[in-house]
Amino acid sequence: MISTAKLISMFVPIVFSIALFIGLILYYRKRVGLAVKPLMIGALGFVVMTQILEKALHLAVITAFPDYAEHPWAFGLYGGLAAGVFEELGRFLLFAWLLKKFQDYKGGISFGVGWGGIEAVVLMLTMMIPNIMFAFMMNAGTLDKTMAGQIPAEQLAAIKDMVLNNGISFYLLACVERFFAVFMQIAFSLWVLIAVIKKKFVYVIYVLLIHAAIDFPLVFVQSGHFTNLWVVELYIAIVGIIAFWVIKKASGLLQDH
Repeated sequence: MISTAKLISMFVPIVFSIALFIGLILYYRKRVGLAVKPLMIGALGFVVMTQILEKALHLAVITAFPDYAEHPWAFGLYGGLAAGVFEELGRFLLFAWLLKKFQDYKGGISFGVGWGGIEAVVLMLTMMIPNIMFAFMMNAGTLDKTMAGQIPAEQLAAIKDMVLNNGISFYLLACVERFFAVFMQIAFSLWVLIAVIKKKFVYVIYVLLIHAAIDFPLVFVQSGHFTNLWVVELYIAIVGIIAFWVIKKASGLLQDH
């Protein structure tokens, strides 16, 4: 049985991500102002670039290399570079083609809030909703009957094990991760905008490689080769704190543009 406390904890990241998105909009609207167009394009850009195009590539790669989890170094390199390419080139194209009138600090913040805010909401929904559904089915005793024939028995056993063994802290730590990650996305957005303004595409390459380097270690968690979530969250928190500094630094470069 899945306890009521654990069930409630599964809903917390979803509520938190929505509140975080709204909170960022309200905070930055008061601090620097927000522009609706870059906010919306940032949110839509994330969905198109990562949830459609990047996932299509991942599906093709995983189909071609079904044993990818056994090679975390290679898959980490691929995953990090794929994230960097789709996200940073996506930002660059959107700023250069669709947001020519919003190439200032306000526009960059608006875009970053849209991109990072919707990322938090989408990732929490896609991660938590299946867990919530499986937990309710396990409590009702209908999981095996419902999923029989739809997924392999080994995968079903792994799902049961995950839902039973992931503690409340697993779900609550997801909130910490999303809080810091959203500021990374704002920082990336601002520095890609600087690349567009200064016509220095090499800056995009730098951001792309930094993004890939940040994501690289996380594949060891996703593939089950590293399970200490406290270390992972500390790592993300450190990167997030650096992102705060980057956002502040970008302010001086873009405010007068």
